[in-house]
Amino acid sequence: MVLTYFRQAWQMLRQQRLFSAIYIGGTALAIATTTLFAILYYVKIAPVYPEYARSRTYYVDRGATENKSGSSRQSSLSYEFARDNILTLKDAEAVSLFIDRSYEDFYVSDSQGRPNIKVSNKPTDPTFFKIYTYDFIDGAPFTQSDLDNKSHVAVITDDLAEKAFGTTDGVVGKNINLNFIDYKVCGVVRTASSFTQSSFADIFIPYTVYPGYDKEWSPCLGSFQALILSDNPESLRAQVEEIKRRYNTSQDDIELNLYTQPKDHMTQTFNRYMNPGFGFADKLKDMLVSLLVLMLVPALNLSGMISGRMEMRSTELGVRKSFGATRGTLLGQVLWENLLLTVVGGLIGLVLCWIVIWTTSGGILALISDFSGDSGSAGLNAEMLFSPWIFLFSFMVCVVLNLLSALIPAFISLRRPIVSSLKAK
Repeated sequence: MVLTYFRQAWQMLRQQRLFSAIYIGGTALAIATTTLFAILYYVKIAPVYPEYARSRTYYVDRGATENKSGSSRQSSLSYEFARDNILTLKDAEAVSLFIDRSYEDFYVSDSQGRPNIKVSNKPTDPTFFKIYTYDFIDGAPFTQSDLDNKSHVAVITDDLAEKAFGTTDGVVGKNINLNFIDYKVCGVVRTASSFTQSSFADIFIPYTVYPGYDKEWSPCLGSFQALILSDNPESLRAQVEEIKRRYNTSQDDIELNLYTQPKDHMTQTFNRYMNPGFGFADKLKDMLVSLLVLMLVPALNLSGMISGRMEMRSTELGVRKSFGATRGTLLGQVLWENLLLTVVGGLIGLVLCWIVIWTTSGGILALISDFSGDSGSAGLNAEMLFSPWIFLFSFMVCVVLNLLSALIPAFISLRRPIVSSLKAK
């Protein structure tokens, strides 16, 4: 029966080309827009390369101090504080420290020795590559010995290797010039997307190569952030609370606030700066309202079109009623027929969404979100764009859009008496 409905819908699609084109076009735009937002949030919260352990990754990346006079400061942690307190957390499978240098400009020299390749630099430690599972094309991460000895070594992405050396083969062991300082390449990794903000960089170096990395302007605040891999976040939070209590007890003039860290990935994504008025319920409500608006406007337009077409088909439906077809059967027929048009429009919308994202290197997402960084250096990868969850979401949107646009006009039309339907023409 369903196949029969689809055959009928296909025949009507060919016969009523203008109606079908407008209907499919409106559906395509609606699906493209909603899928764009779906991909945006999928990239933010789903386990994607190289942040596959997002559900087990926690962050301690900021603190605030207030002195007796009432003045306060907020920043990342000092190396001394992070080393003596965060690195020693129990119930942590792995702890990594890194310096946030996203506000600085870094350039790598090309094969001609010209420092004209702008890059993102992340000074970190070897544990970083245990928490974020980068795929090494060649070589390996720098070692703890490299970190302790302040060795000028670097892990670079294959994208940067292509730009700087013209190839990814045989790059390990060569020198790469970062802001006029040479680093020996020890590993080449598959480039991640710049939209995975916590893990992304073009080049990774030991944080100990920075002069004065352990000489901060405050005993507890500075430039370091911490990543923690653990299955016991409540224990970690209790330990961080105890660290704060002990530190404040030892101080006479300042009080340290570490908020409710370590933060899980959802909090890091949507409430990174620990806004006390933030609520996930409010965020979810805003997302649902936005999705409803994106679907409701095209649904109303499509509903008007379907109402007109139902008037044209009233005689056909009246004849079927007179031969015993029930209202439920006819309603199902209309919904299945419109679902075919909606799915066709949905597939076109998906392709349109992918084309826009791919041609802008993901820049379209930066316009509608708070993503930072150079999105042009690495856009979205195939894993993010072609996820089964994205397909499932798009299909569900097609179903809901079909119900919103076709159910009410079809139901109203089918309530008309048989005689009225047969006299409609």
